[in-house]
Amino acid sequence: MKISANHPLAIGCIIIFFIALFVIFGPLFTSYSQHSQNLAISLSSPSIQHPLGTDYYGRDVLTRLIYGGRISLGIAVFSAIIAVLIGTVLGLFTGYYGGFPDLIIMRFVDVMLAFPRLFIVLLIIGLGGSSIPALIWVIALFSWMEIARIVRSEVMSLKNRTYVKSARAQGFSVNRILFRHILPNTINPVIVATVLSISTIILVESGLSFLGLGVQPPNASWGSILNDAKIDPLGTWWLSVPAGFLILFSVIGFNLIADGITEELDPRKN
Repeated sequence: MKISANHPLAIGCIIIFFIALFVIFGPLFTSYSQHSQNLAISLSSPSIQHPLGTDYYGRDVLTRLIYGGRISLGIAVFSAIIAVLIGTVLGLFTGYYGGFPDLIIMRFVDVMLAFPRLFIVLLIIGLGGSSIPALIWVIALFSWMEIARIVRSEVMSLKNRTYVKSARAQGFSVNRILFRHILPNTINPVIVATVLSISTIILVESGLSFLGLGVQPPNASWGSILNDAKIDPLGTWWLSVPAGFLILFSVIGFNLIADGITEELDPRKN
């Protein structure tokens, strides 16, 4: 795969690379704790001491963005991984076996996809709390449906191929057929769906935190930093603009990567 010749993939990788550098190595360039408060400098505008100003409690916004990015991206990545595992396994078995289990699971998927995901997640979090592990699991449990559909569709088109029939004729177990013969041939759309899921989950988590139902104080995420600015977004632009741009460019970066991978894997290319 020639990344340099694939402009969307190259640009997306560059964006995510620099955002990852920011959240991983950012603490090396700030001397503040993300939780340390100094009410004497509350809502200070950007300065040499605080390049992105301070929030209502006098906390350094740059530091909060760095650690908040770890939480926002961490929730997105772990939720996407869990969702992909659930969706892939269910898609494999429903696509291979079909019948009544396939009917029940796919109708459940249709019903769940008919409701706005954010609404359902809001309801569950309201009942079960909003700790970071809870956020990861709740978001993941409502993000696997599209992946299950994609995998199921691929399996249904592959299960009657000659090499699969040959594996069945040799007496291979269903698990071996699914995970060694069929799964590798479904991996391309799964990779694309995983990358797109990360960008979607970033938006979901940011929306929840902006509403005050996501990451809770004293921890921060990009969405909760936006929430801090909602009283006066223009007057405290150093709270809203940097967090908004980080969310925006993270989503753009992952979407470009997904587009680039799709283009690279297109059998009509070349």
